[in-house]
Amino acid sequence: MRVMTTPLLKGIIASLWEFIDPETIPVDTVFILTSSLCRLPHEVQACHSAGKKVFVDMDFVEGLSEGKAAIDYLKSIGVDGLISVKLSNFHYARKIEMPFVLRVFALDSKAVEKAYNQVKSNGVDIVEILPGCASLKVGKMFKALGINVITGGLVTTRQEAKKLLQVVDAISTSAKNLWTKEEF
Repeated sequence: MRVMTTPLLKGIIASLWEFIDPETIPVDTVFILTSSLCRLPHEVQACHSAGKKVFVDMDFVEGLSEGKAAIDYLKSIGVDGLISVKLSNFHYARKIEMPFVLRVFALDSKAVEKAYNQVKSNGVDIVEILPGCASLKVGKMFKALGINVITGGLVTTRQEAKKLLQVVDAISTSAKNLWTKEEF
């Protein structure tokens, strides 16, 4: 079992496809899923002013490429962590001690096997399994690696969230009805 070097993400995470006033978000962590180079610094600052931890999906920031310069830029504007499907971004983020969520798509057994092997062999600390319902089948397998496991995508009800939180550490969701610190 490995020792995690990144912060443990737990409970509900607010996923923002469109930025909203972070003061209205009752949970502690925000995933900014889309933005632009111009808007992002202000969005990060607003989240921090509201006491939120901010992770940014670097694959969907308009005007941002991938690689070292992009990661250095995101760190320089105060992003608390990164999200990407690109394993190549993970290696540099780890080198500069930037928390990193590797998103994996559990489309079928081959995709899960490939993702599992990548996570295991590269020492990924945090993985997000998409879609959420797939975590019911494969979440425990990833948890057995001793890593932080998040799920997201198509999680909209309290009943779904309750089931998922039995096998994963956190759920990222844009469903505002789930944005609560209360236990399910």
